[in-house]
Amino acid sequence: MSHISSARILHICKVYLPVRGGIQKVVHAITSLSKQHTHYVITSGEDGAILEQRLNGTYITRSRSYLEVASMPIAPRMIGKIIKMAKKCHIICVHYPFPLADLALAMVIRLPPMVVYWHSNIVAQKKLKWLTYPLIYLTLKRATAIVVTSERMIENSKLLMRFRSKVRIIPYGLPTVRETPAITTAYTNSNYFVLVGRHVSYKGIDIAIRALQEIDTHLVIVGNGPLFEQHKLLSQTLGVCDKVSFEQNASDDEVKSLIQGSIALVMPSIMHNEAFGLVQLEAMRLRKPVINTSLASSVPMIARHQKEALTVEPNDPDALAQAMIQIATDKAWAATLGNNGYHRFKQNFTDIKFKLALDSLFEELLAR
Repeated sequence: MSHISSARILHICKVYLPVRGGIQKVVHAITSLSKQHTHYVITSGEDGAILEQRLNGTYITRSRSYLEVASMPIAPRMIGKIIKMAKKCHIICVHYPFPLADLALAMVIRLPPMVVYWHSNIVAQKKLKWLTYPLIYLTLKRATAIVVTSERMIENSKLLMRFRSKVRIIPYGLPTVRETPAITTAYTNSNYFVLVGRHVSYKGIDIAIRALQEIDTHLVIVGNGPLFEQHKLLSQTLGVCDKVSFEQNASDDEVKSLIQGSIALVMPSIMHNEAFGLVQLEAMRLRKPVINTSLASSVPMIARHQKEALTVEPNDPDALAQAMIQIATDKAWAATLGNNGYHRFKQNFTDIKFKLALDSLFEELLAR
């Protein structure tokens, strides 16, 4: 591969660190792995957020969001900032779904090479399809490349099928774990499953809580979000308080430690805007089996049924409970799934493989 000259790369995303989430982690991974370039992130921020910041060499500009409509922040000043920066950068990376970015880019006559990272099929904005679809179509038409994480993402999107020739499959990657943090938690030396995710509807956390009615095991739910109190109340209503623990503010090292000490990772997501499930890689690199759901996304393609995971139908507490029982009672089978997951992670989902794919893509775009 030839030498990649330094470039200014603009990333446009709905939210960014320190807000936690899969897309934020991927954007951070891209900026961290491609340090030969200068990265700029334009994103939204809540009232009181730091509006200008440099984090690990990345320049971050936040525009204040005044409210959300269909999960989209309304940050009017962001439009002008995107237009201004789009004219100064060599490459634009748009991290979907984010219709506000489409609106801003539609106002720029000449764009540099543009990559659309199709992190998720658009679900929340379906009711506004008549408004968002033309802008999304325009962005995809003007894009030089569209990045997805598996062939399944293309097959389940009519829009992506129309632009199939532009689509590149680049799975995400994580660093290999040299040493798992030895963090003592309240769950040390106890048997439990772990669920890591924001308390939002598509994560299916309520399904996992309902599954506990059927089995005698413990579930640790790690994360925060708007439905946190609702899920706590559900556990009380169903009488499973003694079977579930809620960890709102665990650090990254604590999350790794909780996964390492668990029987398995449970990921009961119910909608295909759960497009990849980066936490699956967290479990696989720690040799932990996964229980996921058969979504029309990359999720069941990462940890595969009866190879690295048990895959159940979404919205089915009984099926989820049975999968948890199977893994908890058959420890040899669980260990096999975990070891398979580790080898699959090492072969396909390391940060080194992710970086090589990114370097190749950026080199191609800069050559244009």
